[in-house]
Amino acid sequence: MLASILALSLVASATFDSEQTIEQQTAFFKSQANGQYARVKALKSSAKNALEQACRNALTLPQRSIIKSTLANKLNITLPESVSFIEAEVTGYKQEKQQEWLTCTGIVTPAAADINEAGLAIRAAWQVGKQQDKNNLRALLKIAMAHPSTISDAVALVADQSPQSERLAYLDKYLVADELKLDDAKESVAQAWFKDMRYQQVISLMQQCESVDCKRLGLAAEAEYEQQSADDLSSYF
Repeated sequence: MLASILALSLVASATFDSEQTIEQQTAFFKSQANGQYARVKALKSSAKNALEQACRNALTLPQRSIIKSTLANKLNITLPESVSFIEAEVTGYKQEKQQEWLTCTGIVTPAAADINEAGLAIRAAWQVGKQQDKNNLRALLKIAMAHPSTISDAVALVADQSPQSERLAYLDKYLVADELKLDDAKESVAQAWFKDMRYQQVISLMQQCESVDCKRLGLAAEAEYEQQSADDLSSYF
């Protein structure tokens, strides 16, 4: 009985029809957040098991918005709408399911401002790089290059934007591959290595990458490495 009363209090306390409400929709979830409250609805049946994690993520939407607007104002640029980032801890988490919505509450404590700034900058930089927006790319890369948590992903992006003839030399000189975090960065580096027939390095790196393109590249590298090994063996006979 007490649990039911507390649950009703949680749902009743949450307000999502005000101007302060932040909304986000993906292929799998619709999310709303306002202050220390959030709610999420699964848009596909396969996503229902991930509702709690989605609600935890939704709680960070207000802080994500602050981080994004702060960086955009600092650089005087418009960041891609699809890009957001936060490293944070959610404490005091509570949730209650009501019909299609899972409502939750919790206190979001962001990591240090420089970590979140750099994390957002490098993710935005990869998106901006695909759009060939050189001016905004330089500003974002300057921040990412200056922080230890993002410098390797930034090095990979600089190489990606460089002439193909210069990429390997730049990567060999500056990249610490074990510190790559973004799948886009890992795939770009692996593509350069693949063209140089460094198949073992590609295989190792692609095992740490979750995207479909990475999986395909890893399989291609395995096939090429097996063929290369067979060719080396046949040369002895």
